[in-house]
Amino acid sequence: MTTEWTVAAAAEQFTLDARNVGELTFTVSNPGAAPDTVVFDVAPGEGTQRAWFTVTEPQRVVPGQGSVSVLVRLAVPPGTPPRRYDMTGFAYSANTAPEESSRSSGRVTYDVRAVVAPKRSPWPWLAAAAVLLLVVGGVVVWLVTRGPDTSPTPQARPVTAEAETLVAGAEVTSKGPTKAEVVAQDNCCDVTWSGDKQLFFLGRAVGDRVTVQVDLPADGTWRFSTVRTTSFDYANTIWLIDGKQVGDTFFGFSPTVVRADEAEVDTLALTRGPHKLTLVAVSKTQGTDLYFAGVDLIRFTPVAQP
Repeated sequence: MTTEWTVAAAAEQFTLDARNVGELTFTVSNPGAAPDTVVFDVAPGEGTQRAWFTVTEPQRVVPGQGSVSVLVRLAVPPGTPPRRYDMTGFAYSANTAPEESSRSSGRVTYDVRAVVAPKRSPWPWLAAAAVLLLVVGGVVVWLVTRGPDTSPTPQARPVTAEAETLVAGAEVTSKGPTKAEVVAQDNCCDVTWSGDKQLFFLGRAVGDRVTVQVDLPADGTWRFSTVRTTSFDYANTIWLIDGKQVGDTFFGFSPTVVRADEAEVDTLALTRGPHKLTLVAVSKTQGTDLYFAGVDLIRFTPVAQP
């Protein structure tokens, strides 16, 4: 019997950095009762090449009623014309021909930017020398005449958020027919959360997500960590920050409700101001139709630079 695979991308678009490099997670689900081995691959769109994409662990065993997450990395070569491109992920059973069991995700796009070297101003040499002399002279005068600097140096301090306090401003997106929800859940099930509550996300399908906002006080390198909850009806999830995946998949299943220890998700450069944190349900390991998730604490810790 042919497995009717389902394939879903964690986002509708790759988020590329300044080098036109990015990554995105795809979830492949096996709705049947028997396990099967899936092969995942990429179909590049017009004007692109398969060599731009790298699939991590393209062949996996997927249990019946289970799912796996597949990470796809994209590196656009320099010189590629800047515009919007697209691709599609697809999956098929390893023991059948691709055309017999292949199933595809939706179209996923990505915007390639041009990298332009800064232009030098065509100043005459004499004018440039005169300006340089003025600048050097001004600096010397300032160094000689200035008093001691008593102004405090701005310090980036850790930012800690009780996740349940972010529920009021949260945005929930549902991908399935049943609407997802997010609530602040009180202590239960012999578990005590920090602040006596947690953010409880009631996802109902792969791709369901909840987005909250956290403000950072300064530009810099930040270590993003969380305190999560696992349970028998919790999904596997990933984090996006400002639309880009950070860290690896968090596996939410455990036979009972457990408050896990604080764990680092990723370390990354972030600017001062508000940032969107999105929790996405990407798969599950248990045989239920629920994609729940729990977040107790969110923390950003500044990383000192050498």
